[in-house]
Amino acid sequence: MENVAPALIAFTSALLVGFGSHFVAEDYRRFRDSQAIAAALAGELNSIKLSLPELRRVLPEMRDLLDKLMPIPLPEMPDQSSPIFEANVERIGLLGGDLAGRVAFIYDQISTFRTSFQLLSKHHTTMDLSWSSLLVGRCLHLVESNELKVITLIENLQQHSEIGYVRSRLVGMAVITGITLLSLSSLFGAIFCARPS
Repeated sequence: MENVAPALIAFTSALLVGFGSHFVAEDYRRFRDSQAIAAALAGELNSIKLSLPELRRVLPEMRDLLDKLMPIPLPEMPDQSSPIFEANVERIGLLGGDLAGRVAFIYDQISTFRTSFQLLSKHHTTMDLSWSSLLVGRCLHLVESNELKVITLIENLQQHSEIGYVRSRLVGMAVITGITLLSLSSLFGAIFCARPS
């Protein structure tokens, strides 16, 4: 009966070490996934950001032409997508609440811009010029009001993709290390107690 306590301690310690190891391994995998998603989204947003200076230049010119009741030379634009965002939309939560919320917001703004611009390109020859001018104004507003947010988000995503695991999970790592050390010391204590005299 006296060997039951050390065996129970040994079993509990082994269970805690196993659970802690599994927890750390799963947390590390999710962390690496979040880094990869952050880097990929930063790349995709950087690509989109490259078009913003040209849009800031062209959209006011288009609006000026429309306000002067002159037609604009604009071919119909095809549907555009954001393949990296769309492929990872279910995993955006891995970035954490703040980053995930800002990513969702920016991509919604990008989608709104694309829909508005596509409507303009498709119907600007058949709709009233004032309607087209309003749509161009909406597109310009979306660009101007979100450009700084996009730049900041790209920087934050790049920082997230470069941060080390231990630094990002300092408190969690300290707790897991403490539990592991306590469990190992209990295990060694149980082995010492179970030793025949």
